Amino acid sequence: MTTANSEQGVTLALDDLRRLTGKSLLWDKPGSIADVFVSGISKQQVVNHWQQVVQQLLSELDWAGESTCYRLFEDGVSLALSAPLDRLYAACDINETAWEITCAELTGKPLEESQATAIERLRCAIAEQANPVLLELIAAADARGVPWLTDDDEFSLGYGATAQIWPATELPNPSRLDWSLFRTIPLALVTGTNGKSTSVRILSQMVQQAGRCCGVTSTDFIRVGDNIIDYGDYSGPGGARMLLRHADTETAILEVARGGILRRGLPVERVDAALITNIAEDHLGQYGINTIDALARAKAVVAKGLDSHGTLVLNADDAQLVALAPELAPTKCWFSLDQANAVLQAHRAQGGAACFLRDGILVYSAPGGEETPIVAVNDIPMTLNGAARHNIHNALGAIGLAKSLGLDNGAIASALRQFSSSMEDNPGRGNQFDVHGARVIMDFAHNVHSMEAMASTVANMPAAQKYLMLSMAGDRSDREIEQSTQAALAMQPDLLIAAELERYLRGREPGETTRLIAEAAIADGFPRQRILIADSPLDGARQIVERLQPSDLALLLALSDRDEIIALLTADTDA
Repeated sequence: MTTANSEQGVTLALDDLRRLTGKSLLWDKPGSIADVFVSGISKQQVVNHWQQVVQQLLSELDWAGESTCYRLFEDGVSLALSAPLDRLYAACDINETAWEITCAELTGKPLEESQATAIERLRCAIAEQANPVLLELIAAADARGVPWLTDDDEFSLGYGATAQIWPATELPNPSRLDWSLFRTIPLALVTGTNGKSTSVRILSQMVQQAGRCCGVTSTDFIRVGDNIIDYGDYSGPGGARMLLRHADTETAILEVARGGILRRGLPVERVDAALITNIAEDHLGQYGINTIDALARAKAVVAKGLDSHGTLVLNADDAQLVALAPELAPTKCWFSLDQANAVLQAHRAQGGAACFLRDGILVYSAPGGEETPIVAVNDIPMTLNGAARHNIHNALGAIGLAKSLGLDNGAIASALRQFSSSMEDNPGRGNQFDVHGARVIMDFAHNVHSMEAMASTVANMPAAQKYLMLSMAGDRSDREIEQSTQAALAMQPDLLIAAELERYLRGREPGETTRLIAEAAIADGFPRQRILIADSPLDGARQIVERLQPSDLALLLALSDRDEIIALLTADTDA
Protein backbone atom coordinates (compact mmCIF):
# COMPACT_ATOMS: atom_id res chain seq x y z
CA MET A 1 0.00 0.00 0.00
CA THR A 2 1.40 3.40 -1.02
CA THR A 3 0.70 5.91 1.74
CA ALA A 4 1.56 9.60 1.87
CA ASN A 5 1.08 11.88 4.87
CA SER A 6 1.64 15.59 5.19
CA GLU A 7 2.25 17.85 8.14
CA GLN A 8 -1.16 19.38 7.43
CA GLY A 9 -2.91 16.09 8.27
CA VAL A 10 -3.48 14.95 4.69
CA THR A 11 -3.45 11.16 4.24
CA LEU A 12 -3.51 9.49 0.83
CA ALA A 13 -3.29 5.69 0.72
CA LEU A 14 -3.46 3.21 -2.16
CA ASP A 15 -5.67 0.30 -1.08
CA ASP A 16 -5.89 -1.82 -4.24
CA LEU A 17 -4.72 -1.68 -7.87
CA ARG A 18 -5.99 -4.10 -10.50
CA ARG A 19 -6.97 -4.70 -14.11
CA LEU A 20 -10.54 -4.33 -15.37
CA THR A 21 -11.10 -6.82 -18.17
CA GLY A 22 -14.87 -6.40 -18.63
CA LYS A 23 -17.77 -4.04 -18.11
CA SER A 24 -17.69 -2.72 -14.57
CA LEU A 25 -19.37 -0.49 -12.02
CA LEU A 26 -17.53 2.59 -13.30
CA TRP A 27 -17.84 2.09 -17.06
CA ASP A 28 -17.81 -0.41 -19.92
CA LYS A 29 -14.13 -0.11 -20.87
CA PRO A 30 -11.14 -2.32 -20.02
CA GLY A 31 -8.29 -0.69 -18.17
CA SER A 32 -6.81 -0.18 -14.72
CA ILE A 33 -8.56 0.80 -11.49
CA ALA A 34 -7.10 1.99 -8.20
CA ASP A 35 -9.03 2.25 -4.93
CA VAL A 36 -7.51 4.92 -2.69
CA PHE A 37 -8.28 6.25 0.77
CA VAL A 38 -8.36 10.03 1.18
CA SER A 39 -8.59 12.15 4.32
CA GLY A 40 -7.72 15.71 5.27
CA ILE A 41 -8.22 17.01 1.72
CA SER A 42 -11.05 17.33 -0.79
CA LYS A 43 -11.53 14.09 -2.71
CA GLN A 44 -12.43 16.08 -5.81
CA GLN A 45 -9.16 18.01 -5.53
CA VAL A 46 -7.30 14.70 -5.41
CA VAL A 47 -9.19 13.42 -8.47
CA ASN A 48 -8.52 16.58 -10.46
CA HIS A 49 -4.81 16.43 -9.69
CA TRP A 50 -4.59 12.71 -10.53
CA GLN A 51 -6.33 13.28 -13.88
CA GLN A 52 -3.87 16.03 -14.75
CA VAL A 53 -0.92 13.79 -13.92
CA VAL A 54 -2.38 10.90 -15.96
CA GLN A 55 -2.85 13.12 -19.00
CA GLN A 56 0.70 14.42 -18.65
CA LEU A 57 2.08 10.87 -18.49
CA LEU A 58 0.02 9.73 -21.47
CA SER A 59 1.20 12.71 -23.48
CA GLU A 60 4.85 12.00 -22.72
CA LEU A 61 4.30 8.34 -23.59
CA ASP A 62 2.60 9.23 -26.90
CA TRP A 63 -0.36 7.08 -25.82
CA ALA A 64 -3.46 8.71 -27.27
CA GLY A 65 -7.14 7.90 -27.18
CA GLU A 66 -7.45 6.80 -23.55
CA SER A 67 -9.69 8.35 -20.91
CA THR A 68 -10.22 8.43 -17.17
CA CYS A 69 -13.18 8.19 -14.86
CA TYR A 70 -13.67 8.01 -11.11
CA ARG A 71 -16.11 7.16 -8.36
CA LEU A 72 -16.20 8.98 -5.04
CA PHE A 73 -17.09 6.93 -1.97
CA GLU A 74 -17.31 7.67 1.75
CA ASP A 75 -13.61 7.51 2.62
CA GLY A 76 -11.93 7.52 -0.77
CA VAL A 77 -12.01 7.37 -4.54
CA SER A 78 -11.81 4.74 -7.27
CA LEU A 79 -9.65 5.97 -10.15
CA ALA A 80 -9.89 4.25 -13.55
CA LEU A 81 -7.78 4.58 -16.68
CA SER A 82 -8.87 2.94 -19.92
CA ALA A 83 -6.48 0.83 -21.98
CA PRO A 84 -6.44 -1.75 -24.79
CA LEU A 85 -6.69 -5.34 -23.60
CA ASP A 86 -3.11 -6.08 -24.60
CA ARG A 87 -1.69 -3.38 -22.33
CA LEU A 88 -3.65 -3.62 -19.09
CA TYR A 89 -0.57 -4.28 -16.98
CA ALA A 90 1.07 -1.18 -18.44
CA ALA A 91 -2.08 0.76 -17.61
CA CYS A 92 -1.78 -0.41 -14.00
CA ASP A 93 1.83 0.82 -13.97
CA ILE A 94 0.76 4.20 -15.35
CA ASN A 95 -2.09 4.46 -12.84
CA GLU A 96 0.18 3.64 -9.92
CA THR A 97 2.87 6.06 -11.10
CA ALA A 98 0.27 8.80 -11.51
CA TRP A 99 -0.94 8.12 -7.99
CA GLU A 100 2.57 8.27 -6.54
CA ILE A 101 3.21 11.60 -8.28
CA THR A 102 -0.16 12.91 -7.07
CA CYS A 103 0.66 11.93 -3.49
CA ALA A 104 4.08 13.58 -3.70
CA GLU A 105 2.77 16.82 -5.11
CA LEU A 106 -0.15 17.11 -2.70
CA THR A 107 1.74 16.17 0.47
CA GLY A 108 5.31 17.23 -0.24
CA LYS A 109 6.57 13.67 0.06
CA PRO A 110 9.62 13.13 -2.21
CA LEU A 111 9.36 10.68 -5.10
CA GLU A 112 11.47 7.53 -4.95
CA GLU A 113 11.82 7.56 -8.75
CA SER A 114 12.34 10.55 -11.01
CA GLN A 115 9.61 11.23 -13.51
CA ALA A 116 12.05 10.82 -16.41
CA THR A 117 13.05 7.36 -15.14
CA ALA A 118 9.39 6.45 -14.70
CA ILE A 119 8.57 7.50 -18.27
CA GLU A 120 11.35 5.32 -19.66
CA ARG A 121 10.22 2.35 -17.55
CA LEU A 122 6.62 2.79 -18.67
CA ARG A 123 7.60 3.17 -22.31
CA CYS A 124 9.43 -0.17 -22.18
CA ALA A 125 6.45 -1.87 -20.51
CA ILE A 126 4.06 -0.62 -23.19
CA ALA A 127 6.32 -1.84 -25.99
CA GLU A 128 6.81 -5.26 -24.41
CA GLN A 129 3.08 -5.82 -23.90
CA ALA A 130 1.76 -4.53 -27.22
CA ASN A 131 0.03 -7.27 -29.19
CA PRO A 132 -1.55 -5.79 -32.32
CA VAL A 133 -2.67 -9.17 -33.67
CA LEU A 134 -4.77 -9.72 -30.53
CA LEU A 135 -6.49 -6.38 -31.03
CA GLU A 136 -7.09 -7.17 -34.71
CA LEU A 137 -8.68 -10.49 -33.79
CA ILE A 138 -10.96 -8.87 -31.21
CA ALA A 139 -12.03 -6.15 -33.66
CA ALA A 140 -12.71 -8.73 -36.39
CA ALA A 141 -14.71 -10.92 -33.99
CA ASP A 142 -16.78 -7.98 -32.72
CA ALA A 143 -17.52 -6.90 -36.30
CA ARG A 144 -18.90 -10.38 -37.04
CA GLY A 145 -20.70 -10.93 -33.72
CA VAL A 146 -18.38 -13.82 -32.85
CA PRO A 147 -17.76 -14.37 -29.10
CA TRP A 148 -14.15 -14.32 -27.91
CA LEU A 149 -12.26 -14.83 -24.66
CA THR A 150 -8.74 -13.83 -23.73
CA ASP A 151 -6.35 -14.09 -20.80
CA ASP A 152 -2.61 -13.95 -20.22
CA ASP A 153 -2.02 -17.36 -21.78
CA GLU A 154 -4.73 -18.03 -24.38
CA PHE A 155 -7.18 -16.50 -26.83
CA SER A 156 -10.30 -18.29 -28.07
CA LEU A 157 -13.14 -17.79 -30.53
CA GLY A 158 -16.58 -19.37 -30.19
CA TYR A 159 -18.21 -21.12 -27.24
CA GLY A 160 -18.78 -24.77 -26.45
CA ALA A 161 -18.28 -27.21 -29.31
CA THR A 162 -17.18 -24.44 -31.68
CA ALA A 163 -14.54 -23.00 -29.34
CA GLN A 164 -11.03 -22.88 -30.79
CA ILE A 165 -8.10 -21.89 -28.59
CA TRP A 166 -4.68 -20.49 -29.46
CA PRO A 167 -1.68 -19.70 -27.25
CA ALA A 168 -1.33 -15.95 -26.72
CA THR A 169 2.06 -16.12 -28.44
CA GLU A 170 0.76 -17.97 -31.53
CA LEU A 171 -2.32 -16.06 -32.63
CA PRO A 172 -3.79 -16.66 -36.10
CA ASN A 173 -4.06 -14.11 -38.88
CA PRO A 174 -7.67 -12.83 -38.78
CA SER A 175 -7.89 -12.81 -42.60
CA ARG A 176 -7.15 -16.53 -42.78
CA LEU A 177 -9.88 -17.70 -40.41
CA ASP A 178 -13.18 -19.28 -41.45
CA TRP A 179 -15.33 -17.12 -39.21
CA SER A 180 -18.48 -19.15 -39.96
CA LEU A 181 -17.13 -21.95 -37.75
CA PHE A 182 -17.54 -20.01 -34.50
CA ARG A 183 -20.86 -19.87 -32.64
CA THR A 184 -22.26 -18.66 -29.37
CA ILE A 185 -24.51 -20.65 -27.01
CA PRO A 186 -27.42 -19.68 -24.72
CA LEU A 187 -25.82 -17.85 -21.81
CA ALA A 188 -27.08 -16.29 -18.57
CA LEU A 189 -25.64 -14.52 -15.52
CA VAL A 190 -26.91 -14.96 -11.95
CA THR A 191 -26.06 -12.63 -9.09
CA GLY A 192 -27.51 -11.35 -5.81
CA THR A 193 -26.66 -11.46 -2.13
CA ASN A 194 -28.27 -14.81 -1.38
CA GLY A 195 -29.71 -17.61 -3.49
CA LYS A 196 -27.17 -17.37 -6.34
CA SER A 197 -25.80 -20.89 -6.06
CA THR A 198 -29.23 -22.42 -5.47
CA SER A 199 -30.63 -20.60 -8.52
CA VAL A 200 -27.73 -21.71 -10.70
CA ARG A 201 -28.21 -25.32 -9.66
CA ILE A 202 -31.96 -25.22 -10.26
CA LEU A 203 -31.41 -23.72 -13.70
CA SER A 204 -28.85 -26.38 -14.49
CA GLN A 205 -31.44 -29.07 -13.89
CA MET A 206 -34.01 -27.18 -15.98
CA VAL A 207 -31.59 -27.06 -18.91
CA GLN A 208 -30.74 -30.75 -18.45
CA GLN A 209 -34.46 -31.61 -18.44
CA ALA A 210 -34.75 -29.70 -21.72
CA GLY A 211 -32.20 -32.13 -23.19
CA ARG A 212 -29.17 -29.86 -23.32
CA CYS A 213 -25.82 -30.19 -21.56
CA CYS A 214 -25.61 -27.36 -19.06
CA GLY A 215 -22.37 -25.90 -17.80
CA VAL A 216 -22.35 -23.89 -14.58
CA THR A 217 -19.86 -21.83 -12.65
CA SER A 218 -20.41 -21.07 -8.97
CA THR A 219 -18.70 -20.20 -5.72
CA ASP A 220 -18.46 -23.96 -5.02
CA PHE A 221 -17.41 -25.59 -8.29
CA ILE A 222 -17.39 -25.58 -12.07
CA ARG A 223 -19.49 -28.32 -13.66
CA VAL A 224 -20.36 -29.48 -17.17
CA GLY A 225 -23.35 -31.79 -17.28
CA ASP A 226 -22.92 -34.20 -14.38
CA ASN A 227 -19.12 -33.84 -14.28
CA ILE A 228 -17.43 -31.61 -11.73
CA ILE A 229 -14.45 -30.05 -13.52
CA ASP A 230 -13.00 -28.60 -10.32
CA TYR A 231 -13.99 -27.48 -6.84
CA GLY A 232 -13.44 -23.93 -5.64
CA ASP A 233 -14.73 -20.40 -6.16
CA TYR A 234 -15.24 -20.08 -9.92
CA SER A 235 -17.59 -17.09 -9.86
CA GLY A 236 -15.14 -14.87 -11.76
CA PRO A 237 -13.86 -14.63 -15.35
CA GLY A 238 -11.44 -17.54 -14.97
CA GLY A 239 -14.30 -19.97 -14.35
CA ALA A 240 -16.31 -18.49 -17.22
CA ARG A 241 -13.43 -18.99 -19.66
CA MET A 242 -12.90 -22.59 -18.57
CA LEU A 243 -16.60 -23.38 -18.93
CA LEU A 244 -17.24 -21.61 -22.23
CA ARG A 245 -14.19 -23.23 -23.83
CA HIS A 246 -15.39 -26.72 -22.84
CA ALA A 247 -16.58 -28.64 -25.89
CA ASP A 248 -19.55 -30.24 -24.08
CA THR A 249 -21.11 -26.99 -22.84
CA GLU A 250 -24.34 -26.34 -24.77
CA THR A 251 -25.90 -23.80 -22.39
CA ALA A 252 -24.02 -21.85 -19.72
CA ILE A 253 -25.29 -20.44 -16.41
CA LEU A 254 -22.64 -18.28 -14.73
CA GLU A 255 -22.82 -17.32 -11.08
CA VAL A 256 -21.31 -13.84 -10.84
CA ALA A 257 -20.32 -12.69 -7.37
CA ARG A 258 -19.82 -9.12 -6.14
CA GLY A 259 -16.10 -9.69 -5.69
CA GLY A 260 -15.56 -10.84 -9.26
CA ILE A 261 -17.52 -7.90 -10.68
CA LEU A 262 -15.51 -5.40 -8.65
CA ARG A 263 -12.15 -7.05 -9.23
CA ARG A 264 -12.33 -7.66 -12.98
CA GLY A 265 -15.74 -6.61 -14.31
CA LEU A 266 -18.13 -8.93 -16.14
CA PRO A 267 -16.63 -12.20 -17.40
CA VAL A 268 -18.28 -12.04 -20.84
CA GLU A 269 -19.42 -9.33 -23.22
CA ARG A 270 -22.95 -10.43 -24.22
CA VAL A 271 -25.53 -12.72 -22.57
CA ASP A 272 -29.14 -13.64 -23.26
CA ALA A 273 -30.51 -13.14 -19.74
CA ALA A 274 -29.49 -12.14 -16.23
CA LEU A 275 -31.03 -12.71 -12.80
CA ILE A 276 -30.58 -10.62 -9.64
CA THR A 277 -32.02 -12.63 -6.75
CA ASN A 278 -31.96 -9.95 -4.02
CA ILE A 279 -29.83 -7.28 -2.37
CA ALA A 280 -28.89 -7.38 1.31
CA GLU A 281 -26.06 -6.04 3.43
CA ASP A 282 -23.00 -8.23 2.96
CA HIS A 283 -19.25 -7.71 2.53
CA LEU A 284 -19.52 -3.95 2.86
CA GLY A 285 -16.28 -2.01 3.21
CA GLN A 286 -14.43 -3.65 0.29
CA TYR A 287 -13.45 -1.98 -3.01
CA GLY A 288 -15.16 1.23 -1.92
CA ILE A 289 -18.57 -0.44 -1.53
CA ASN A 290 -19.71 0.80 1.88
CA THR A 291 -23.50 1.11 1.55
CA ILE A 292 -26.40 -1.09 0.51
CA ASP A 293 -27.13 1.27 -2.40
CA ALA A 294 -23.56 0.92 -3.68
CA LEU A 295 -23.79 -2.86 -3.32
CA ALA A 296 -27.02 -2.88 -5.36
CA ARG A 297 -25.32 -0.90 -8.12
CA ALA A 298 -22.37 -3.29 -8.11
CA LYS A 299 -24.66 -6.31 -8.49
CA ALA A 300 -26.67 -4.54 -11.19
CA VAL A 301 -23.60 -4.42 -13.45
CA VAL A 302 -24.87 -7.75 -14.86
CA ALA A 303 -27.51 -5.73 -16.74
CA LYS A 304 -24.68 -4.21 -18.80
CA GLY A 305 -23.91 -7.66 -20.19
CA LEU A 306 -27.32 -8.17 -21.77
CA ASP A 307 -27.52 -8.42 -25.53
CA SER A 308 -30.05 -6.20 -27.32
CA HIS A 309 -32.67 -8.94 -26.99
CA GLY A 310 -31.70 -9.90 -23.42
CA THR A 311 -34.00 -10.00 -20.39
CA LEU A 312 -33.22 -8.87 -16.85
CA VAL A 313 -35.05 -10.93 -14.20
CA LEU A 314 -35.62 -8.99 -10.96
CA ASN A 315 -37.12 -9.57 -7.51
CA ALA A 316 -40.12 -7.26 -7.11
CA ASP A 317 -40.15 -7.91 -3.34
CA ASP A 318 -36.70 -6.31 -2.98
CA ALA A 319 -36.84 -2.57 -2.29
CA GLN A 320 -33.29 -1.93 -3.50
CA LEU A 321 -33.95 -3.52 -6.87
CA VAL A 322 -37.27 -1.74 -7.27
CA ALA A 323 -35.58 1.61 -6.62
CA LEU A 324 -32.73 0.88 -9.04
CA ALA A 325 -34.80 -0.72 -11.82
CA PRO A 326 -35.57 2.43 -13.87
CA GLU A 327 -31.83 2.79 -14.55
CA LEU A 328 -31.44 -0.80 -15.76
CA ALA A 329 -32.07 -2.74 -18.97
CA PRO A 330 -35.48 -2.03 -20.56
CA THR A 331 -36.63 -5.65 -21.03
CA LYS A 332 -37.46 -7.07 -17.62
CA CYS A 333 -39.23 -9.99 -16.01
CA TRP A 334 -40.31 -9.31 -12.43
CA PHE A 335 -41.06 -12.02 -9.85
CA SER A 336 -42.85 -11.83 -6.51
CA LEU A 337 -44.44 -13.95 -3.81
CA ASP A 338 -47.47 -11.62 -4.05
CA GLN A 339 -49.45 -11.51 -7.28
CA ALA A 340 -50.80 -8.12 -6.13
CA ASN A 341 -47.30 -6.61 -5.84
CA ALA A 342 -47.63 -3.06 -7.22
CA VAL A 343 -44.44 -3.18 -9.28
CA LEU A 344 -45.35 -6.53 -10.79
CA GLN A 345 -48.90 -5.43 -11.59
CA ALA A 346 -47.75 -2.19 -13.24
CA HIS A 347 -45.24 -4.15 -15.29
CA ARG A 348 -47.86 -6.65 -16.42
CA ALA A 349 -50.24 -3.84 -17.33
CA GLN A 350 -47.60 -2.62 -19.76
CA GLY A 351 -47.28 -6.09 -21.29
CA GLY A 352 -44.17 -7.21 -19.39
CA ALA A 353 -43.33 -10.75 -18.28
CA ALA A 354 -43.72 -11.81 -14.65
CA CYS A 355 -43.63 -14.79 -12.28
CA PHE A 356 -45.69 -14.94 -9.11
CA LEU A 357 -47.34 -17.12 -6.50
CA ARG A 358 -51.11 -17.59 -6.63
CA ASP A 359 -53.06 -19.98 -4.42
CA GLY A 360 -50.02 -22.17 -3.88
CA ILE A 361 -49.13 -22.31 -7.60
CA LEU A 362 -46.12 -20.74 -9.29
CA VAL A 363 -47.39 -18.91 -12.38
CA TYR A 364 -45.56 -17.44 -15.36
CA SER A 365 -47.15 -14.53 -17.20
CA ALA A 366 -45.64 -14.11 -20.66
CA PRO A 367 -45.15 -10.76 -22.39
CA GLY A 368 -48.64 -9.75 -23.40
CA GLY A 369 -50.27 -11.33 -20.34
CA GLU A 370 -50.90 -15.01 -21.16
CA GLU A 371 -50.64 -16.96 -17.89
CA THR A 372 -49.27 -20.48 -17.47
CA PRO A 373 -49.38 -22.40 -14.16
CA ILE A 374 -45.96 -24.04 -13.81
CA VAL A 375 -45.92 -26.10 -10.59
CA ALA A 376 -47.44 -26.22 -7.10
CA VAL A 377 -45.29 -25.04 -4.19
CA ASN A 378 -45.95 -28.29 -2.31
CA ASP A 379 -44.55 -30.23 -5.27
CA ILE A 380 -41.18 -28.47 -4.96
CA PRO A 381 -39.19 -30.37 -2.29
CA MET A 382 -36.82 -27.51 -1.47
CA THR A 383 -39.70 -25.29 -0.28
CA LEU A 384 -40.52 -27.72 2.59
CA ASN A 385 -44.24 -27.42 1.79
CA GLY A 386 -43.95 -23.66 1.60
CA ALA A 387 -42.07 -23.14 4.88
CA ALA A 388 -38.86 -22.13 3.06
CA ARG A 389 -40.16 -18.88 1.56
CA HIS A 390 -36.71 -17.93 0.29
CA ASN A 391 -36.69 -21.05 -1.87
CA ILE A 392 -40.04 -20.08 -3.36
CA HIS A 393 -38.33 -16.83 -4.35
CA ASN A 394 -35.45 -18.83 -5.81
CA ALA A 395 -37.86 -21.00 -7.79
CA LEU A 396 -39.70 -17.97 -9.18
CA GLY A 397 -36.49 -16.27 -10.24
CA ALA A 398 -35.29 -19.47 -11.89
CA ILE A 399 -38.57 -19.77 -13.80
CA GLY A 400 -38.21 -16.20 -15.06
CA LEU A 401 -34.66 -16.82 -16.24
CA ALA A 402 -35.51 -20.20 -17.78
CA LYS A 403 -38.38 -18.70 -19.77
CA SER A 404 -36.07 -15.88 -20.89
CA LEU A 405 -33.76 -18.59 -22.26
CA GLY A 406 -36.67 -20.23 -24.10
CA LEU A 407 -36.97 -23.39 -21.99
CA ASP A 408 -40.30 -25.20 -22.15
CA ASN A 409 -42.70 -25.40 -19.22
CA GLY A 410 -42.44 -29.17 -18.90
CA ALA A 411 -38.66 -29.09 -18.40
CA ILE A 412 -38.99 -26.26 -15.87
CA ALA A 413 -41.69 -28.00 -13.83
CA SER A 414 -39.93 -31.37 -13.94
CA ALA A 415 -36.71 -29.88 -12.63
CA LEU A 416 -38.46 -28.09 -9.77
CA ARG A 417 -40.29 -31.26 -8.75
CA GLN A 418 -37.01 -33.16 -8.60
CA PHE A 419 -34.74 -30.52 -7.07
CA SER A 420 -34.39 -30.89 -3.32
CA SER A 421 -32.35 -29.52 -0.44
CA SER A 422 -30.13 -32.57 -0.50
CA MET A 423 -26.36 -32.73 -0.53
CA GLU A 424 -26.57 -34.08 -4.06
CA ASP A 425 -28.75 -31.30 -5.51
CA ASN A 426 -27.79 -28.29 -3.38
CA PRO A 427 -24.83 -28.91 -1.05
CA GLY A 428 -24.63 -26.57 1.92
CA ARG A 429 -28.06 -25.03 1.37
CA GLY A 430 -30.83 -26.23 3.68
CA ASN A 431 -29.65 -29.86 3.63
CA GLN A 432 -31.88 -32.12 5.76
CA PHE A 433 -30.98 -35.19 7.80
CA ASP A 434 -32.87 -37.60 10.02
CA VAL A 435 -30.88 -38.23 13.20
CA HIS A 436 -32.40 -40.39 15.97
CA GLY A 437 -35.86 -39.48 14.65
CA ALA A 438 -35.05 -35.76 14.86
CA ARG A 439 -34.82 -33.39 11.90
CA VAL A 440 -31.49 -31.65 11.36
CA ILE A 441 -31.06 -28.83 8.83
CA MET A 442 -27.58 -27.67 7.82
CA ASP A 443 -27.06 -24.43 5.91
CA PHE A 444 -24.24 -22.19 4.75
CA ALA A 445 -26.10 -19.01 5.89
CA HIS A 446 -23.45 -16.38 6.59
CA ASN A 447 -25.18 -12.99 6.64
CA VAL A 448 -28.23 -11.38 8.21
CA HIS A 449 -30.47 -11.89 5.20
CA SER A 450 -29.71 -15.60 4.81
CA MET A 451 -30.02 -16.22 8.56
CA GLU A 452 -33.39 -14.49 8.60
CA ALA A 453 -34.50 -16.79 5.78
CA MET A 454 -33.40 -19.95 7.56
CA ALA A 455 -34.80 -18.84 10.94
CA SER A 456 -38.12 -18.03 9.29
CA THR A 457 -38.14 -21.47 7.66
CA VAL A 458 -37.75 -23.40 10.90
CA ALA A 459 -39.61 -21.03 13.25
CA ASN A 460 -43.01 -22.55 12.51
CA MET A 461 -41.86 -26.16 12.25
CA PRO A 462 -43.21 -28.14 15.20
CA ALA A 463 -40.60 -29.70 17.48
CA ALA A 464 -40.23 -30.94 21.03
CA GLN A 465 -36.90 -29.10 21.42
CA LYS A 466 -35.10 -26.79 19.04
CA TYR A 467 -31.32 -26.40 18.81
CA LEU A 468 -29.29 -23.74 17.04
CA MET A 469 -25.59 -23.80 16.19
CA LEU A 470 -24.24 -20.49 14.99
CA SER A 471 -20.78 -19.63 13.64
CA MET A 472 -19.51 -16.37 12.15
CA ALA A 473 -16.32 -15.41 10.32
CA GLY A 474 -14.06 -12.92 12.08
CA ASP A 475 -14.11 -10.36 9.26
CA ARG A 476 -17.73 -9.56 10.09
CA SER A 477 -18.17 -6.35 12.08
CA ASP A 478 -19.44 -6.42 15.66
CA ARG A 479 -22.70 -4.97 14.37
CA GLU A 480 -23.06 -7.70 11.72
CA ILE A 481 -22.41 -10.41 14.31
CA GLU A 482 -25.01 -8.89 16.62
CA GLN A 483 -27.63 -8.57 13.86
CA SER A 484 -26.95 -12.06 12.51
CA THR A 485 -27.32 -13.55 15.99
CA GLN A 486 -30.62 -11.77 16.51
CA ALA A 487 -31.83 -12.92 13.10
CA ALA A 488 -30.95 -16.56 13.79
CA LEU A 489 -32.64 -16.48 17.21
CA ALA A 490 -35.95 -15.80 15.47
CA MET A 491 -36.24 -19.60 15.15
CA GLN A 492 -36.79 -19.57 18.95
CA PRO A 493 -34.27 -22.25 19.95
CA ASP A 494 -34.17 -23.92 23.34
CA LEU A 495 -30.37 -24.11 23.19
CA LEU A 496 -27.77 -21.99 21.37
CA ILE A 497 -24.27 -23.22 20.62
CA ALA A 498 -21.77 -20.59 19.44
CA ALA A 499 -19.03 -22.34 17.45
CA GLU A 500 -15.50 -21.07 16.92
CA LEU A 501 -14.23 -20.82 13.33
CA GLU A 502 -10.50 -21.25 13.81
CA ARG A 503 -9.83 -21.11 10.07
CA TYR A 504 -11.79 -17.87 9.71
CA LEU A 505 -10.62 -15.73 12.65
CA ARG A 506 -9.45 -13.14 10.09
CA GLY A 507 -7.78 -10.83 12.58
CA ARG A 508 -9.87 -11.56 15.66
CA GLU A 509 -8.58 -13.25 18.80
CA PRO A 510 -9.62 -16.87 19.51
CA GLY A 511 -12.91 -16.84 21.41
CA GLU A 512 -13.73 -13.25 20.46
CA THR A 513 -16.42 -14.03 17.88
CA THR A 514 -18.16 -16.65 20.03
CA ARG A 515 -18.14 -14.17 22.92
CA LEU A 516 -19.79 -11.54 20.70
CA ILE A 517 -22.44 -14.08 19.63
CA ALA A 518 -23.18 -14.95 23.27
CA GLU A 519 -23.33 -11.30 24.31
CA ALA A 520 -25.68 -10.47 21.44
CA ALA A 521 -27.96 -13.37 22.39
CA ILE A 522 -28.05 -12.32 26.05
CA ALA A 523 -28.77 -8.71 25.07
CA ASP A 524 -31.65 -10.03 22.97
CA GLY A 525 -33.12 -11.73 26.05
CA PHE A 526 -31.82 -15.25 25.49
CA PRO A 527 -30.99 -16.98 28.82
CA ARG A 528 -27.25 -17.15 29.54
CA GLN A 529 -27.55 -20.68 30.95
CA ARG A 530 -28.84 -21.95 27.59
CA ILE A 531 -25.74 -20.82 25.67
CA LEU A 532 -22.82 -23.18 25.09
CA ILE A 533 -19.49 -22.62 23.36
CA ALA A 534 -17.97 -25.10 20.90
CA ASP A 535 -14.39 -25.32 19.65
CA SER A 536 -15.57 -25.82 16.07
CA PRO A 537 -18.77 -26.38 14.05
CA LEU A 538 -18.07 -30.12 14.22
CA ASP A 539 -17.78 -29.94 18.01
CA GLY A 540 -21.02 -27.95 18.13
CA ALA A 541 -22.79 -30.48 15.92
CA ARG A 542 -21.60 -33.31 18.20
CA GLN A 543 -22.95 -31.54 21.28
CA ILE A 544 -26.34 -31.18 19.61
CA VAL A 545 -26.45 -34.76 18.25
CA GLU A 546 -25.75 -36.08 21.76
CA ARG A 547 -28.89 -34.28 22.98
CA LEU A 548 -31.26 -35.04 20.09
CA GLN A 549 -34.44 -36.95 20.78
CA PRO A 550 -37.22 -37.99 18.40
CA SER A 551 -39.30 -34.98 17.23
CA ASP A 552 -36.50 -32.50 17.98
CA LEU A 553 -35.29 -29.97 15.41
CA ALA A 554 -31.76 -28.61 14.94
CA LEU A 555 -30.47 -25.86 12.67
CA LEU A 556 -26.71 -25.98 12.04
CA LEU A 557 -25.33 -22.81 10.45
CA ALA A 558 -21.95 -24.22 9.53
CA LEU A 559 -19.33 -22.26 7.61
CA SER A 560 -16.70 -25.00 7.91
CA ASP A 561 -16.38 -28.72 8.76
CA ARG A 562 -19.32 -29.50 6.50
CA ASP A 563 -17.98 -32.83 5.25
CA GLU A 564 -17.18 -33.94 8.81
CA ILE A 565 -20.60 -32.82 10.03
CA ILE A 566 -22.32 -34.73 7.23
CA ALA A 567 -20.37 -37.85 8.18
CA LEU A 568 -21.52 -37.37 11.78
CA LEU A 569 -25.17 -36.86 10.80
CA THR A 570 -25.24 -39.85 8.46
CA ALA A 571 -23.24 -42.25 10.64
CA ASP A 572 -26.29 -44.10 11.94
CA THR A 573 -27.88 -44.22 8.50
CA ASP A 574 -24.73 -45.64 6.90
CA ALA A 575 -24.42 -48.25 9.63
